[in-house]
Amino acid sequence: MQVAQAYAYRGERTKALDWLDRAVEQRDPGIINIKTDPMFAALRGDVRYKAVLRRMNLPE
Repeated sequence: MQVAQAYAYRGERTKALDWLDRAVEQRDPGIINIKTDPMFAALRGDVRYKAVLRRMNLPE
């Protein structure tokens, strides 16, 4: 999760989303903050971000 945050902060959307996918797969406990973390604000409109939310059974 923290790696995804770092990439998101740097504006590297693809890498941030890749690491969010890994965080879900590895059941990273920090992933519960995905919707409220300001680091991911720029990703919220991305279809891959929405797919991550769906994998977690969270509303978009």
